[in-house]
Amino acid sequence: GPPLRKGTGRSWPSKFIPSSTTDTPAELFSGRRKHIRVTRYTHRDDASTVLIRTDGACLDNGQANPKAGWAFWHGVSDDGTQLIASARLEAKGPFGAAAAQTSNRAELRAVIAALRFRHWPGEGFGTFVVATDSEYVVEGATKWVKTWMENGWKTSAGADVKNKDLWQALLGEIERVSDDGLAVQFWRIPREWNTAADAAAKSAAAREAAPSQWMEMIGMNI
Repeated sequence: GPPLRKGTGRSWPSKFIPSSTTDTPAELFSGRRKHIRVTRYTHRDDASTVLIRTDGACLDNGQANPKAGWAFWHGVSDDGTQLIASARLEAKGPFGAAAAQTSNRAELRAVIAALRFRHWPGEGFGTFVVATDSEYVVEGATKWVKTWMENGWKTSAGADVKNKDLWQALLGEIERVSDDGLAVQFWRIPREWNTAADAAAKSAAAREAAPSQWMEMIGMNI
């Protein structure tokens, strides 16, 4: 995949605002766009807006031996199989530093993985909607991260921002895809609307050993 880079603040994501708070992903993204043998879910009013659902999980979060995993859902196959990519969270972050296994890190990792999985503009998309039940991801990406960056990656209390490496990598991905004409939006959805990714993230967290190094997952034309 393309090299990982740290965001500079040149491009920012935004919030996806549904016309009604009761609009479910299935209702809003009722369009279908076929790519080879994969069907993506697109916005009913704009076929260039694609929906991806992400999730992260951590078993024994905050305990002695936590194990985290991430997942994202990106459509269905010809036979109706839900297409979900998932993996254990690595023991090292995107820039090589050792990192903890936490649910927040897994949530961020899922978004980075989804953005790097495909050359999404090559499938004809101009807007990439990340649906997640993580307030940390949605508010962090669309609001808090600007302030953190302006403050030299310090919180208002003067402490180091947690998961700075993943936030920097996420901003780097948003800048990279923006250069290709892809806008990124975040949509906070209830957990019950995210069951497939949630189950896959929990299953991934239960796998044996965490990879020692950052791993790439690239989606082929399946």
